[in-house]
Amino acid sequence: MINEETIPLKISPRAFTAFGADLVTNDNIAITELVKNSYDAFAYNVVVEFGEDEGGAYIKIIDDGLGMTRQVIKEVWAVLATKHKVKNPLIERDGKIRKVSGNKGLGRFSAAKLGNTMDIWTKSPDDGFLKIKINWKNLVDFDDLGECQITMEELNDTAIFQNPGTVIRIGDLNSIWSPEKILETKDSLSRLIAPFKNIDNFTIQLRSSTIEGPVNITAPKFIEKPPYKITGNVDAIGTIHWEYTYSPTNINHNPKTKTGIINWNEGKLGFTGYQEQLSLQECSGEMDYSCGPFSFEIRVWDLDVESRGEISAHYDIGKNDIRRALAQYKGLSIYRDNILVLPKSDASKDWLGIDLRRVSRIGKRISTNQIIGIVNINSKDNPELKDTTDREKLMDTKEYKEFINLLGSVINELENLRSLDKTRESETSSNGKKPLVNLFTSLSAERLVGKVELAVEKGEDNKQILKYVNEFNNENRENLDDLQKRVTYYAQTASLGSVATVILHELLNGMNAIIRFIKRVDKTCSPLETKTREALNDASESHARLVDLARTFSPLVRKDLYKAEYKCLVRETVDKSIRLIRAGDNAQGVVINNYLPNNILLPIHEGLLQTIFINLLDNACYWIQQNGQEKTIDITAKIIDDNQKIKIFVSDTGVGVSEEESECIFEAGETSKSQGFGMGLVIVTEILSYYGGKVGVLFPSLSSGATFEICIPLAKGAE
Repeated sequence: MINEETIPLKISPRAFTAFGADLVTNDNIAITELVKNSYDAFAYNVVVEFGEDEGGAYIKIIDDGLGMTRQVIKEVWAVLATKHKVKNPLIERDGKIRKVSGNKGLGRFSAAKLGNTMDIWTKSPDDGFLKIKINWKNLVDFDDLGECQITMEELNDTAIFQNPGTVIRIGDLNSIWSPEKILETKDSLSRLIAPFKNIDNFTIQLRSSTIEGPVNITAPKFIEKPPYKITGNVDAIGTIHWEYTYSPTNINHNPKTKTGIINWNEGKLGFTGYQEQLSLQECSGEMDYSCGPFSFEIRVWDLDVESRGEISAHYDIGKNDIRRALAQYKGLSIYRDNILVLPKSDASKDWLGIDLRRVSRIGKRISTNQIIGIVNINSKDNPELKDTTDREKLMDTKEYKEFINLLGSVINELENLRSLDKTRESETSSNGKKPLVNLFTSLSAERLVGKVELAVEKGEDNKQILKYVNEFNNENRENLDDLQKRVTYYAQTASLGSVATVILHELLNGMNAIIRFIKRVDKTCSPLETKTREALNDASESHARLVDLARTFSPLVRKDLYKAEYKCLVRETVDKSIRLIRAGDNAQGVVINNYLPNNILLPIHEGLLQTIFINLLDNACYWIQQNGQEKTIDITAKIIDDNQKIKIFVSDTGVGVSEEESECIFEAGETSKSQGFGMGLVIVTEILSYYGGKVGVLFPSLSSGATFEICIPLAKGAE
């Protein structure tokens, strides 16, 4: 080493701009940060005032907190990025404890975003009455941070107030504060305190000569009574415990409450149904949950004209005021120790991506303008959920990815449950829904043509003929609406056949290469030692099962599938379905008993019958795991109609299905599973319908859970 020297690190005074005006992206965020400082000073009341005096337009933040001593000003306030709040996370006053919200030591510099000058008057119970003057522009003009200074003087106690507190006056403002912009600040401050939980002894008030006031930051009454609500918590191992409540404003609809759990292995899949947002390394094997426990409450409103009308009449509030009130709090907000973390601006209100997925995934989705949600975290249990320096988001850590995936699963669950209730209360129910084939038949105009022809023969006038046409139109409008929804829904899955064709082709090609290698090893390397021989035999048997599986389902992608005639043994096919289901996580520990008789033939392709039973068994296993009790599925049957048909019963020990729910679960897109698409039972219904069969829920159940009943004709000549 020729020369070595030590070079001191220096910070330019422009750091004040970087940590203040440049870093804080929004004026409302800047005001929010200053109000949070008042909360951290254990203020009971905070006033945000917009006004004008001989010094020009100003913004004041007035609080009755504990103020600052001379020592705190010198050693904490005047120190950049101090760790004071990190070392002192709790503050005490009048025998009460409050958790402080800040931890980076930068919030006060957000004042530079608002204006160029700042005057602070502060009084602490332990010190005198002090005044601080700062000019942000002048500080930036210095060459070295060490030259930067602020002025502090001691005043007479009666100058502004005698009790402890702080007044901040920001002048030489950088923006013009119109009445509209001030109201935006009101909306921003309204989110600062969680709307569902009143924090004792902390109020925020807004004052301005341009708005009628003063305005107290409070939530309207109707927000306390949402029609749909899900609350719950995530425990230390990542299990979601939820409770869903349906409380319709319309007294003709029945309220309900339902509870359930989502385990970590399912919850971590999030919105997408797979671990898209977790890295490959994090996804490998069983990933332990590390984010920590947290709680949530999400409320949802319907915003159609009729629903807003019901709210308006019930709470004596204007329909437009309902939208405006929801807009103040809309979206999902994170509160750390009861103080807002996200979102701090309109740009980040959909930080979870709720709106984006509405156009990218099948089903009935909610949007941010329909929901008010809070997620409560705390510094002790969730230390790795950290704010970014600009306060606009959380740092992209493994724990954050776990956090957003679990919240995505909660949203999925809420949407599914809400959709079931909306469907249940609609005029139609799935018991009256027709399979897709019958929907097309019901739209036939043959009956209308017959009526018109008869009317023409009788010489009826045009008005009577038009009446027949209108009657036909009214009768079929419901079927047309249903057909449109279902065809749109099915269209989104139509490409699966093409995808399946490619997958099966590649799978069989790959299997050919594997079996050639297995045979070559067996031929060239024999005799093999015992463990190698066992491994080779296992590989050969696994290859045979995969090929058999591919060949079983390959006819399902053929266009002429339904034209050919098939016969399959139902017991044998169900046994194959059970073997496939046992490989899934949901089937762990579940005993599946196949009590079906031998030699029963059904006129259906084996792959289609497997599709039916795989869907039913997979659902049964899922709900059994949610129940946590005895884990058993019994498959039984009886022959009816003089040996013409068979009824097959799939009975489980899961959470069961209510009669109300049974009216909805056969609808396209309706599901109670957090990661479900609402397609499985629809597929079962359509397959059975084509072969003259049907499926439903049996009441009373044959077990402690649910019993699904299949009825289908036997193959001709079957015993």
